[in-house]
Amino acid sequence: MIYKFSVSIIVLILFCFSCTEKTFDDNTNSDMVIKTGTVCGWCTLNDTLKISGKHLRYVNYANCSTTKASVVRSGELTNSEFDALINLVDFDELKKIDLNSCNVCFDGCDDWITLTSGNDSHTIRFSRNDPKLENIQAFVDELNRIKANLSGNK
Repeated sequence: MIYKFSVSIIVLILFCFSCTEKTFDDNTNSDMVIKTGTVCGWCTLNDTLKISGKHLRYVNYANCSTTKASVVRSGELTNSEFDALINLVDFDELKKIDLNSCNVCFDGCDDWITLTSGNDSHTIRFSRNDPKLENIQAFVDELNRIKANLSGNK
């Protein structure tokens, strides 16, 4: 009888510990992934910044290459920096913005942002300081600041 009781207690304890949330360095409080970049005609600029949780990865491709990066840098945001960034944008408001410029078609530059949360994703392609960005301009500015810091163009 005591044996069955002891086994039951052990199983209950193991069950409780197996159901606790495990946290690792890679986990954040958000599943949102942010990708942004700039592409310009005549291959003057073609870069990408990916923010996944607190992890940053900046890549710049020079001379029209899409396979050989000229600059690759990584970094990290603190959880509070990531939360502050996410608080600058309302995903539902972003999804209402319908922008798909093609300045690059005329040798100009286009900036783009893709936000992904779970299975939901939205991309906008725009000219800097487009009036349609008014509701998310602080978010765009912060992404540009992060990208400039990683690119070395502060």
